[in-house]
Amino acid sequence: MIPAKLIELRKENRVHDLTALLSVKPKIVIGRRNNFSAAQADLLLGEDENGKPNVELSVILGVSRRHAIITYEDGNYCIEDCSTFGTKINDEPLRRGEKKILENGANLLFGGHNYGPVIFRQDFAGNSDKI
Repeated sequence: MIPAKLIELRKENRVHDLTALLSVKPKIVIGRRNNFSAAQADLLLGEDENGKPNVELSVILGVSRRHAIITYEDGNYCIEDCSTFGTKINDEPLRRGEKKILENGANLLFGGHNYGPVIFRQDFAGNSDKI
């Protein structure tokens, strides 16, 4: 598996290690914090390293609690939208239930207020430090 990460470019460059998360479970659920349940998405958007909100409430409320799923299949990282408010890859909408392969450098936007950008980055030799 080629190491990969998601980088939230909103107020700070928060890095989420997809390879580490996928090493312990077959899929990663991306979403916002669920204040009404102990069950949380695996990768929470809109928070700093301490779990504090780092965006305006109205923006993050456009992201579903279970917004999208990332898997690793046949040598590719894939994303599937499972939200009400939608996901975009490089400004192209992903339909609910549709799964697409993530290309290195893909720009992801989540929800009705386009939370992001969140960049998908694979760590090929020589690009691990570049955003």
